[in-house]
Amino acid sequence: MRMILTVFVFAAVAHAGCVVVSSDKILARDVRDSLPFLRGLDPETAIGFAPRPSTQRILSARELILIARKHGLDLAGTVVPSICVEREERPISPEDMRAALLAAIQAEDVEMELVDFSREPLPSGKLDFRPVHLGRPLGDNPEIPAIWRGVLRYDLQSSIPIWARVKVSVGRTIIVASEDIPAGTAVGATQVKEIRVRQFPLQAISMQSSEAIIGKIARRHIPAGQQFTAGALDDASDIAKGDRVHVNVIDGSATLSLDAVAESSGKKGASILVHNPSTGKSFRAVVEEKGKATVRSSPGA
Repeated sequence: MRMILTVFVFAAVAHAGCVVVSSDKILARDVRDSLPFLRGLDPETAIGFAPRPSTQRILSARELILIARKHGLDLAGTVVPSICVEREERPISPEDMRAALLAAIQAEDVEMELVDFSREPLPSGKLDFRPVHLGRPLGDNPEIPAIWRGVLRYDLQSSIPIWARVKVSVGRTIIVASEDIPAGTAVGATQVKEIRVRQFPLQAISMQSSEAIIGKIARRHIPAGQQFTAGALDDASDIAKGDRVHVNVIDGSATLSLDAVAESSGKKGASILVHNPSTGKSFRAVVEEKGKATVRSSPGA
């Protein structure tokens, strides 16, 4: 009876302060201060599974006696108490959160303000943020805080949702119009310039070189200072209205060549209207390449 009462006293003391473990397994080194009789084991010996975060597990005296016997430990004269075990948890530090977010962006010249983030205590693990889960602020304005959702991965396949509210931008060189460009006109070399700006990381990057812009046709009016986008430009025609065109008229094995004037514009493969100054007649031809078009007579024509 006296021994039973002693065990209950030890158990009550153990419950008052749980042993804290840092992984999904309870190791001998975690409990050797509370259970001296286990000091004979290798410190890395697993004696049981740790509880899930924010919960506790009671290792009963009976369980501990069985563990000791399994490993051949001598318990003669030893009073074995029950003990309480819980997972180590701590809040994420601002430094750890910021480092994880910057690593996820994977860009140079990043500026970030960590406005707020998950503050609750969490187990040890890896902070995992993906760019696809970064919310977009209104108008892709980097001065407006955005919510970035991620997870803390711990143990082998467990995770806990986490979040951060951030202001984030990346430095980029973009190409803008140096002056107003009317719709339907070709963009000249003096009408483009490069400037350095700060943008939201997920903002689409387009038209990264002046060479990809010069010579294209503005689909709509492009005001000075506006960034060039692919949707605002069209490829220049291979033949433009007013160009002189060399036309090959093919009828079976016979070919007739003549010079004409384009009355409409088109790219390769397009049908355009051309005018023959010698006859005063207009007809349609298919653009082959710059300055050249072809007419193929249909059978019986």
